[in-house]
Amino acid sequence: MVFPLMFRFGRRARSTSLGIALCTMFIVASFSVVSGIRASTENLRDNFEPDYFLVTKPSSDGLSHFAESDLGAVAAKSAFGIFVDCFTLPVSESLTVFSIEDPSHVLNEAITGPQGSEVLAGTDLDLPVNITLGSTSATVIGKFSSTIFSPHWILGSNQLVSGLGGKGGFNFAVSKGLTKDEISTLEGSDLSVTPMTGIIQFLDSGIGEIENDALWVLVPSAFVIGVLAYSFIGSETADRRHEIGIVKTIGAGRSRIMWYLLANAALICAWGGLLGVAFGIVLSYGISTAASSAFSSVFIVKAPATLILAAYASTVLAGVAGALLPAAKMTLSSPVADLKEVTP
Repeated sequence: MVFPLMFRFGRRARSTSLGIALCTMFIVASFSVVSGIRASTENLRDNFEPDYFLVTKPSSDGLSHFAESDLGAVAAKSAFGIFVDCFTLPVSESLTVFSIEDPSHVLNEAITGPQGSEVLAGTDLDLPVNITLGSTSATVIGKFSSTIFSPHWILGSNQLVSGLGGKGGFNFAVSKGLTKDEISTLEGSDLSVTPMTGIIQFLDSGIGEIENDALWVLVPSAFVIGVLAYSFIGSETADRRHEIGIVKTIGAGRSRIMWYLLANAALICAWGGLLGVAFGIVLSYGISTAASSAFSSVFIVKAPATLILAAYASTVLAGVAGALLPAAKMTLSSPVADLKEVTP
């Protein structure tokens, strides 16, 4: 049992493990991003019923504001809202602040908004009690949890958000059960009507393509891991061929030699894989935090346990596969030829 200790965790092993860790990190982060987008899309699909429509008024500067009366008869089955992007102090984050009015109870949840300069922070936000939105002071009175609006947003009163936006009225509406005639009437008034299911279907089709592409991340990553394992085992057996010859002469058969060599490759890959999984999880949540801070994104990034295990197993299997060829060459060499080799 001396042979497994021949391959010590030296500089070569550390550099090989680091290279394997970087490949595993790339796999974990890629899978996490795709899985997070899929989960976000499914969350949106659950939040909006098929007969909801998003009504906006596009302009060259983005979204224009409009009055409730601009929707005519459709106003009776619509919920109106306004949102603005503000720089929040003292946490120095760019967040979206919104308000919603639903007098006809169109949405599938009851939304109770704060009053005046009060705001409710999303459950994913850690804000102090007193904050500054733009040049306006506001008081955080609690957290809110919504099945429709992202927990990364701030819910404020209509008065507060209108003041931040500098304009009156609303810049979006969620309407329920619109007929073709009603949609035509709205579009004739320069309003844009988008079926919520249409948005989900568009996202769903794009995510399906991303998921298929993400599977190909395994191919180059596994190839690089296999090459690293091949190089490591090949170099180690070349440097320690004399010692391996001694082990052969004292009775170690080819199968045991092969097992020893592959076990060393698996050990290096297992350590590198664990390091890569840790790096990948940190990178995944780093991407999620950066995206939420920069874009007030409703998308999340998460690392499911099944994908982490798949990435880790792929790392170890690719490394063992890469070590097969140099290990096989070592088992086929004769002990006499091995003993002639002297370690430099």
